[in-house]
Amino acid sequence: MGLLALVYFFVFGLTVPVVTTDFFIKLIPLSIVYFLGGTFYYQSFKSNSVSISAVLATISSVITTTLGILWFGESTNIYKFVGAFIVFLAIIIVNYQKKLHFDKYNLYALLGGLFYGVAYATDKYFVISTSPDFYQIALCFGVGMASFVFRPKQIISELKLFQKKLIPSIVSAVIFFFMYQKFLFWAISIGGEVGRIDVLNNTTIFVVILLEVFLLKERKDLKRKIFAAIVATIGATILVLAR
Repeated sequence: MGLLALVYFFVFGLTVPVVTTDFFIKLIPLSIVYFLGGTFYYQSFKSNSVSISAVLATISSVITTTLGILWFGESTNIYKFVGAFIVFLAIIIVNYQKKLHFDKYNLYALLGGLFYGVAYATDKYFVISTSPDFYQIALCFGVGMASFVFRPKQIISELKLFQKKLIPSIVSAVIFFFMYQKFLFWAISIGGEVGRIDVLNNTTIFVVILLEVFLLKERKDLKRKIFAAIVATIGATILVLAR
């Protein structure tokens, strides 16, 4: 993603902004937060379905909304908190059996959402202090370096097991996530509130469920997942519409 962002930057002849050493020093802890968010979030896929992890990770929108208010003075009213409560309700629904149940993989998804929430909110500081396109390059390489620093042996060992059949999936993931991040940072740079933007991102839960059904053939607890996704999307919508 970092290489793709770099190519994009030079192809379109964008100008490198003036950045100081302080910018890169502050980027280090953010890269670590992103690394931790990804580590916990993707670890949750080992047990639960992707859709359950996606619903649990919607807690990130509560974090970004709160930090957006505290750090950047973004708008706030009672409807934002109502929306946040509904998001929590979706988390409870998706975990409900005969009694509330959380296993370690549920916890991983929640932790991933918490770390991502902090990271998404922090993105705004960097985007408005530099440029969205340059920041994307710096962030991608920063997270890549953090991954290698904390997991060098694991990365090297997995490279030895790499199979060519994985290339299409990896390339697709890189391109789609590159575009997602590009539009995300552009939205922030033109004044978008991080809380609202993250909430809108979480409405993709429906897409995740559909892909899980048709691509992964995962239909377990489908009605409950869809209901939880609807509840989460309602909460997200309320957060977005709140003024």
